[in-house]
Amino acid sequence: MTPQLHALALLVPIFIIIVALAGWLSWMLTSYPPKRVANAMLNAREQTTLAAAADAFFPAGGPIPISGTDAGAIRYFAQYMQRAHSAQRLLTRLLIAFTEYSPLWFGPVRHRFSRLNLQQRIRFLDHAFVSSIYFRRVAFISLRTLMTMAYLSNREVARHLNIVRDTDPFGTGGRVLEVLPQGGAAA
Repeated sequence: MTPQLHALALLVPIFIIIVALAGWLSWMLTSYPPKRVANAMLNAREQTTLAAAADAFFPAGGPIPISGTDAGAIRYFAQYMQRAHSAQRLLTRLLIAFTEYSPLWFGPVRHRFSRLNLQQRIRFLDHAFVSSIYFRRVAFISLRTLMTMAYLSNREVARHLNIVRDTDPFGTGGRVLEVLPQGGAAA
């Protein structure tokens, strides 16, 4: 075999592997359903990931029959992103991307988060909650906090929990706090 044919015989399989990897990567990054909330700052991947996380944290038919997506978590995040500063938007986008792709690294099932079924997503979040990797636990706590804020912002969820909006929880009647005398307590 001539050196040219030998080199060509090596390059063809390498080229095929590169094309296959590029196709797989393209599919991994772009195969998402359409946006749930049109004209939102969140792209289709982010909305799909948030919907998967919302329903894993708050599944339909749980103690509160309203799922995370039914409670409007995607719309909440869309509004949150509009109000947030650019640095906060970047951190939120990184958190969403980390959530979507971290099952590929950490398992237990090696797929994108949004491709896992509900039980696999719940198991993944349970593992993240007790992970020995500090950054992974912090990401889980951040996501859980944002999801809880989104879920509790729904009026129907608040009604199920008997949460009442109370701008005067201590019954002060809107009084301005009295100035205390020097070194003393209020009488």
